Amino acid sequence: MQRAIGKFTIYAKNVILHLLSREAWAEAQAHGLLVAPSIATEGFAHCSTEHQIVDVANKYYRGATNMVLLNIDPKNLDSELKFEPPAHLDGSPALPHEPMFPHIYGPINLNAVIEAIDFPCDAAGSFFAPSQLNTFSIANIANTPHHWQQAAELSVREWESYFPSDTTQTYFDLYGQQGQYAGHFAETYIAVSTENELLGMATLVDDDELPDSTEPGPWLAAVLTVPIHRSLGVATTLIQHIIQRAHALGHANLYLYTADQQEWYAKKGWIPIREAELNGIAHTVMRLPLQI
Repeated sequence: MQRAIGKFTIYAKNVILHLLSREAWAEAQAHGLLVAPSIATEGFAHCSTEHQIVDVANKYYRGATNMVLLNIDPKNLDSELKFEPPAHLDGSPALPHEPMFPHIYGPINLNAVIEAIDFPCDAAGSFFAPSQLNTFSIANIANTPHHWQQAAELSVREWESYFPSDTTQTYFDLYGQQGQYAGHFAETYIAVSTENELLGMATLVDDDELPDSTEPGPWLAAVLTVPIHRSLGVATTLIQHIIQRAHALGHANLYLYTADQQEWYAKKGWIPIREAELNGIAHTVMRLPLQI
């Protein structure tokens, strides 16, 4: 019981964050400009989005008690901002499944800094998202049954023109049969706010019910964001999670079909491979290579 993603409009607004020590921040304020050490060695200052920063901090700065997060407004930056895959220390090329990180190519002018957020680790040395960030987490819906009713009702409404016979029970059955079952595979992931509010969802499936499909799968499917949360980057984060999950499972490619988001996906590395029709609506089938 998987669903297409053709109706969904993608939004990708992220907070840009730069992590540094309190001492480095004080020095930047004294000089009126922040020049990250990595500019001399790599040409850019490393940054993260609000959904990446905790993992980055725990990977590279675990145990540091003197860290500060700079919330940066891209519109006020004098230097160029690019979203790029991470650089590998061994010099190997970036892989298609890897997330894109914000990089600032030059000094950071201080009038672009919206806020400096104190960012210490806890007693165990771990970092957690500070309350100033409007962030969310990703969870397997099988582990959050209290969200099933809302998720099912949203899905029935969103996909009724494609699958009019679906009911909330259709989705309850899907959510309760995660992973491998009866020769099939499906995992639905949801974005949940810090207040445990459902923000959106996306599914990784072996078969997305496209008539006459010969692609081996798996498919990115049923991407949906609650309308009032479409400015938080929910869809982008969910899609990246699905991509990484498919790669972790050993798949060489991931597929999708879309009616109106071909250009957006093409810019992200998805390759159009054929045209198809679903309920009289033209769709493009696209492929994302996950292995090099």
